[in-house]
Amino acid sequence: MPMIHNFVIENKSDVNEDVYTSYSWDRNGKIHKNGLTRDNQAHLDDNFISYIHDSLQWLETTNPSTGEKAMGLNNYGITVIEDQQVLQRLYQILNAWIDLFGSAPDSIKLRGDFCVDDGDRKDYYEELVYNKSDLITELKKLTSMAVHAAEHGKCIVHFGI
Repeated sequence: MPMIHNFVIENKSDVNEDVYTSYSWDRNGKIHKNGLTRDNQAHLDDNFISYIHDSLQWLETTNPSTGEKAMGLNNYGITVIEDQQVLQRLYQILNAWIDLFGSAPDSIKLRGDFCVDDGDRKDYYEELVYNKSDLITELKKLTSMAVHAAEHGKCIVHFGI
């Protein structure tokens, strides 16, 4: 199963430590729930989330499983982004990435994690390749979700890998 981070718009009152039980995932890592539409969900690859990780650390979030406040996304669990100002910051951060990637070629190549090949002991960086249009579409979807959530008193729930 691909390692995908899923983002959905949710009512704040519906978010608790068991929020994940009302969702299911298919074998492609996409999330499903009755009433969930293309407009209120977004999906980003784990390697891409790692690439923009530092800028996501500027977001004050909550882990609904523990009730603890944190900075950034919970990579292996659930994160809630609910404060209106934080949703606006998410919008600004993602918009900056959209602007940057708008200048990229159609095939965006990014430097991924540093790897060690045990067989030949060659060190290298992973090469991450994304289709510019697809990546920007998902980022724009997430920015629209942040605006909608802020304007309607909702939150964004992030499901890590």
